[in-house]
Amino acid sequence: MPRPNSSALAKLSAVCGLIVVVAAGPLAGIPTTALALAQEQAGGDGARQVTVLAILATPGTKEMDTRLGSVRTQLRKAMPDHGFRLIEVESKRLKVGESITCDVGRDYTARTTLKDAVEETGKIRLRCEFSRGKVVEFSKEIRSPVNQLFFYERTLDDGKRVLIGVGVRPS
Repeated sequence: MPRPNSSALAKLSAVCGLIVVVAAGPLAGIPTTALALAQEQAGGDGARQVTVLAILATPGTKEMDTRLGSVRTQLRKAMPDHGFRLIEVESKRLKVGESITCDVGRDYTARTTLKDAVEETGKIRLRCEFSRGKVVEFSKEIRSPVNQLFFYERTLDDGKRVLIGVGVRPS
């Protein structure tokens, strides 16, 4: 399993039912203004590098995966009395309409589809789905700035919670 650059996870806070992380590290330095985004897309195919990661949050424990050290304080603040373990990371260059799937384990998957760029706002439109087997339990369209990692949370059948992180950058 690839290990994420933990410096890519910098600040965690709850916003509109999503947990938002301002990214640093490999996602840093990417222009996010609408003009810069439009200029960047003008000569390309609109493809983006999309990264999806899954973190298991287990209630009643204080365990912390060492690969999540840079966001330890923020994770503890967002979900006190939980332990955190990185499950999986997937990263792929996607064109509009293509998807990436992250295996969460126990028949759960998180799928993210690149829908398009919303150039006037500088945000990218994504469809995030969380499934168990062939049953989609969660599906939501998200608009996110380039170079900003966000998380959504789902509860598994055993009461454990999983945070699915999605980040997009130009490819």
